[in-house]
Amino acid sequence: MQSRKQALSLPSGRSFRSDKPRFAGTLDREEIDFCRENGIALAFDPLQQGWVTQDCEDDLRLSHLRGTAERTAREARAAASPYAFRRWRPEDLPVYRALLDDPEVWTYMPETYPDPLDEETARALIEISAAQGHHDVCAVERAGEVVGQARLAFPEKSRDRDTAEISYWIGRAHWGQGMGSEIVALFTERAFLNWRSLRDLYAVVHEDNAASARVLEKAGYRHDGPSRTDPALRIFRITRAEHEA
Repeated sequence: MQSRKQALSLPSGRSFRSDKPRFAGTLDREEIDFCRENGIALAFDPLQQGWVTQDCEDDLRLSHLRGTAERTAREARAAASPYAFRRWRPEDLPVYRALLDDPEVWTYMPETYPDPLDEETARALIEISAAQGHHDVCAVERAGEVVGQARLAFPEKSRDRDTAEISYWIGRAHWGQGMGSEIVALFTERAFLNWRSLRDLYAVVHEDNAASARVLEKAGYRHDGPSRTDPALRIFRITRAEHEA
């Protein structure tokens, strides 16, 4: 059996393997720059809408999906979808602020609206989103236009990566077009494909946010009762088994 390649060290000090599993996630900006500077071949993965190393371990097995036909169908849907998920980039700062500097967008977010969302704060939020240790944050593009964000957050003290919270926001100019359910459904698909240990996804919705509740239900999530910490919050959940049924 061929041994795994030796771990390399990125400029930030993080460990990096060029043969890491394909569905461990696409490369971030530091990893891409490191590969290009060190002659490590890259390949664009259309299913995940991002870059991976050419010699990555393809960990997509038939046991993970329901046969070759379903794998082909899912890849075809991803290729045909007008949506793409990618990392926020520094050059996205103007559109990021234009979308997020809106008190209406923050109405049901757990954080307080930074009125106004100045350039320094927006830049800091983009930088925070790039840290992939406990979350996976993506800008959402539709037909090449950035319309919002989707986020997968893992419990900070958990190493199992078997459960995660999904959340999203969409700029107000794009509301009322049916994007919410499409984005949640596609991001859910991406989460279960990218994180093979993931067994359970949940979302937290305020009881007054009927629109987001409908979005989740249309995407296949079920109401799982109130939050244990705040009765005004509802939990919506979907398991891998339910998603693949």
